[in-house]
Amino acid sequence: MKPAPFALLADLASDPVNGWSIGSFGAIGEFVRDADEPVTIARKVDAITVVTARGAMRIKPLVPLQAIAWDSLAADGESWGHALAFCVARPATPNRVIISLGPDRKAIRKEDRGAAMFDLGVAAGAVHMCLRTRDAALIAALDAAQGNALLDTPGIMAEVLRAQPHRVMLSPAGRIEVFQPIPPADGKSPEGPHTHLLPKLIAKDRTHSSNTPLPDGLQSALTAHPRSPWRTMLGERYPFDPSIDAVFQPLLATYGLPEDMAVHAAITGAVAKGQTPTWPETRRGRTKARIVLRRLAATGVDVQSLRALHDRAPLEIEEGEEP
Repeated sequence: MKPAPFALLADLASDPVNGWSIGSFGAIGEFVRDADEPVTIARKVDAITVVTARGAMRIKPLVPLQAIAWDSLAADGESWGHALAFCVARPATPNRVIISLGPDRKAIRKEDRGAAMFDLGVAAGAVHMCLRTRDAALIAALDAAQGNALLDTPGIMAEVLRAQPHRVMLSPAGRIEVFQPIPPADGKSPEGPHTHLLPKLIAKDRTHSSNTPLPDGLQSALTAHPRSPWRTMLGERYPFDPSIDAVFQPLLATYGLPEDMAVHAAITGAVAKGQTPTWPETRRGRTKARIVLRRLAATGVDVQSLRALHDRAPLEIEEGEEP
């Protein structure tokens, strides 16, 4: 693991092809923007803010961040994803109850400063999912619910849906603010910045999915989601684009996990020599090996027999988790 220079974060944040998220397992906020969307970017020596009409992000690390790059297996049997997490040591999760944080003096936009903010008590470790509002009825309801768990408080979610507050994700790396509406329980998240709150997952008090290969004791304070070589930001498939995949390779080489690098070298080396590679013993090792085979296949290398043998198992996901 290597420390992440601020210039890397700022450069990535300046490019609209990269999406971002702050969150823990089941409670997450995402910030994305379109290339042609009006935006205000303010970059300083140690901070950058990106503001659109739909949401905003401020990156201003309070502590050193450790960067970890990885790729992930997709459920379609052919493709993969990738991400770059900026990590901190995971602290113990505070009491998972609603807490008033007072006026939000650090809101990114001036017009939002001073609105009441509440920690919902649903995130894990160093991350906090908050609501910010000037709606008097919602403020009264949240004040009355302080000290209680969000999902155990009758009527509170209906009040939240009525008032449509901003959602604010906080972490030691900065904040993401979502201005767009919250969809109903059976609705679809809007395109662009949005949040997810999944009760079955937040109950686990975990920082990330078991498919996210972060070392024990670390959690992501901010994750970059660079452009995919297989999909648009909306998840729509297109033919594999090797030029996009190549852009992520320097990040993998610099910030990748040692096990991933060893597996990649072993699989590609064996294939190049016409040998049968030794299949990894760990779950992450096997996942990485399958990704290596898919990447080789996408670039025209004949690994069909190896994929038929090793790349057939369905993607392992947990109940309530999206594939």
